[in-house]
Amino acid sequence: MIVGKKVALRPIEDKDLPLLVKWRNDPRSRTRFYSTELIALSGQKKWLENLLNDPTRIQFMITRLEDGVTIGTVGLMRIDHRNQTVRPGPFIMDPAERGAQLGVEALRTILRYAFRELNMQRAYGTVFDFNRSAAMGFEAIGFKREGVARKSVWVDGEWRDAIYMGLLRDEWDEERLDRLGGLVSG
Repeated sequence: MIVGKKVALRPIEDKDLPLLVKWRNDPRSRTRFYSTELIALSGQKKWLENLLNDPTRIQFMITRLEDGVTIGTVGLMRIDHRNQTVRPGPFIMDPAERGAQLGVEALRTILRYAFRELNMQRAYGTVFDFNRSAAMGFEAIGFKREGVARKSVWVDGEWRDAIYMGLLRDEWDEERLDRLGGLVSG
């Protein structure tokens, strides 16, 4: 388990799959993915099997430390040990938990793991232009906007931009993050 100040990240278990299906199929979540198709429990099981056999990806369930309730999922993908790069994601929060800042802490916690434990040099991600809260969360942690893929994703009947963001290990300032309510050291 990876522990932050208000959240803990634990491995995904079979019992989590129905919850993942519920969150992934929620219309408020689907628009934040490149693939917006509905997923069945059998598809989620296949996803987990593939995940467990892929050394370039890890995924965790986010639990709130206060009460142990599972509130989301966060992971790392495209783990590249040679080039020391990683992409946070996929990231899904229970729609009822959005705006509680626990998603930002979960992202800080997984990045701490990436930089400290996996020895990554760079983290990068993509947010859609309409998802301002995700962009603000990335920026609060220290990510910089690196570019825009204009009209690269079709969402709700219109073309939208994808914003590319990156964070280098030497820009990672844990003391600043601690002042913002960041991570437990250790």
